[in-house]
Amino acid sequence: MHEGQLLLFLVQLLVVLGLARSLGEVFRRRGQPPLVGEILAGLLLGASVLGNLAPESFATLFPDDPVQLALFDATAQLGILFLLLVIGLEVDVASAWQLRRQSLAIAITGVVVPLALGTSAAWLMFDAWAEVPATRPAFSLLVGAAVSITAITVVARLLLDLRIAKSDLGLLLLSAMAINDLLGWAVLAMVLSLSGTDPGTGSAMVSIVAVVVFTAIAATFGRALVTRWLRALDERGYPSPAAPLSIVVCLGLACGVLTAGLGIHPVFGFLVAGLMAGDHHALSEHTRSVITQMVESVFVPLYFAGICLHVDFIEQFEPGLVLAITALSVVGKYVGAWLGTLLSRVPALDRVPIAIAHVPGGSMGVLLAAVAREQEVIGPKMFVAIVFASIASSIVVGPGLAWALGRRETGTVADFLTTDGIVASLDATDRFSAIDQLSVRAARLADLREDHVRDAVREREETMDTGVGMQIAVPHARFEGLSRPTIVFARHQKGLDWNAIDDQPVHFVFLILTPASDTGVQLEILSAIARGLDADQARARILHEYDDQQIFTAVRDALREGATRD
Repeated sequence: MHEGQLLLFLVQLLVVLGLARSLGEVFRRRGQPPLVGEILAGLLLGASVLGNLAPESFATLFPDDPVQLALFDATAQLGILFLLLVIGLEVDVASAWQLRRQSLAIAITGVVVPLALGTSAAWLMFDAWAEVPATRPAFSLLVGAAVSITAITVVARLLLDLRIAKSDLGLLLLSAMAINDLLGWAVLAMVLSLSGTDPGTGSAMVSIVAVVVFTAIAATFGRALVTRWLRALDERGYPSPAAPLSIVVCLGLACGVLTAGLGIHPVFGFLVAGLMAGDHHALSEHTRSVITQMVESVFVPLYFAGICLHVDFIEQFEPGLVLAITALSVVGKYVGAWLGTLLSRVPALDRVPIAIAHVPGGSMGVLLAAVAREQEVIGPKMFVAIVFASIASSIVVGPGLAWALGRRETGTVADFLTTDGIVASLDATDRFSAIDQLSVRAARLADLREDHVRDAVREREETMDTGVGMQIAVPHARFEGLSRPTIVFARHQKGLDWNAIDDQPVHFVFLILTPASDTGVQLEILSAIARGLDADQARARILHEYDDQQIFTAVRDALREGATRD
């Protein structure tokens, strides 16, 4: 590599990353996934637009030089690897296991139904859809996997934006979708194994067994070992997030090397590495956020823009194929997840939101399409169809989920708070002692046993931290026989460490008890709290009021404002 090639490589990075990040931010501010803007940047700079309008400029910026192509491709490939690492960090094995009756049913039907539909359609249409000499089983399974995989990152971001990520519905959704992602990528690993072997050999079966065994070991013994390792680093005072960040990245590299040696694509190794390091008791929300921001701000935009540079989306766009893949993806995942909610007896109000949340293919669908194209399982037309379906499904899920959740709001949240539920000055030293103190007050107001309330709220807190950011924590639990919700509010002047999303100390604690049979009211309360205390003035007023009555009035006004605000 000579100096001129290095200079051009830097120019490519500057242009692609700059435009991808700019357009991604534009779409993010409009409530859409940044992925849309990043792919649009690739279309504008690549063969689709620049290559057709100004072919000489395109050839100058992205010359057909093996060294130049390898430089950019190697850098962009880090995007897919590290994105899968971040996805793995979202997989909470403990939560998924605790909710296994519901999350497993939703995840399995959410994968099996679209997988069966997509595989059957691709099998029947193999002669018309196959553009490369892949085997019918590999091609069909790949299309099935592409229309069945769900983007947990898109939904996690939507849950945060809607302020319900820490609710019971949010926990169930993230648990089910985490299992969904693992199943989808396991299918992909098996498909790639099939595509590289002869049907008569046993090497494909060996790779499939390797996927299952490796994932099982990583999710149990591996996760426990890495959790212990990360905790030891924290206890010994190693710098954070530098030390855990280095450990997680090295773990991803090691698992990528291992899976590659087993004949499985390295992306699956990075996904499993994230799974092993994802215990929220070992990796703080702040450290998790640093890793995510590093990946999403640099590597991911380069990757998604880069995969579109050398594909002419205009020339390869086939309307009938795009429509078929989009319909299979959206309808299959919606119906599959909805059937799962029926089998697991999820409350009726939650069925439509859960089904809608499983629709987006997002970055996961695009990643899967890129890996399959790289491995020559699909051709450019199918690649374009899967990318379009992934983007389209991600765009519609935000408005759809907001509509489904908005049907349940009644605006009565403030009525659940009374002056007896106000603790003006909480003297707890940590979040669990705060929960213990507030459980006494909540049990008396709700006419429940103190130990039952304390144990239930502690168990829910250990399953998923309830620090939602903005100096607010919302520990909660649901109880059989409770006639109406109970809210206890406490103010802590110094602030408590609650492992919050924004790493800020918590000054405002809402302990919330709701009837087990009414899941909608919990979402209503959490949303009203987040919206009502979103303004700095509202939080400042509550923090500086003097007595219980003044605090009650300030909190009640904020809840009323939050319950009625769109």
